[in-house]
Amino acid sequence: MEIIKISPNIEIRSVPLELNIIKSLEMIIFGSSRATASRVEKIRQQGALLLIAYDGMRPIGFKLGYGLADGHTFFSWLGGVDPNYRRQGVAQALLETQERHVKKMGIATLYFTSFDRFPAMILLGRKNGYVKVKTAVEGGEKKYWFEKQLL
Repeated sequence: MEIIKISPNIEIRSVPLELNIIKSLEMIIFGSSRATASRVEKIRQQGALLLIAYDGMRPIGFKLGYGLADGHTFFSWLGGVDPNYRRQGVAQALLETQERHVKKMGIATLYFTSFDRFPAMILLGRKNGYVKVKTAVEGGEKKYWFEKQLL
């Protein structure tokens, strides 16, 4: 298990996929949860990568993604940082760690989706070289697809 230190107390770990920790972090970050047992099992079968940021033993952020069937693309499905830990470089460190892992997997393209209600995620992607490749309306809200070539 790789451990990345971002400060004396905060580190990122690659951990086994576990529904309870994902749901717990989603509730803290978003106030609701999209992860289900069936969705997590499907992701597990697609080469899941779960990165958790910890302050000591307390999970404070995460990034969850998986490889697509084409073998060349990785989808960063879900992630976020506890509001009490934002603007401390945690999201940036999670993103950089995910990119390193995906590169080591030999995957060329990393992409994510976001909505207007998450401007910080959109800004983080743009700041890190992700390019908007598609826009659509979903549930009355604009949804954006961003991608980056890693190899």
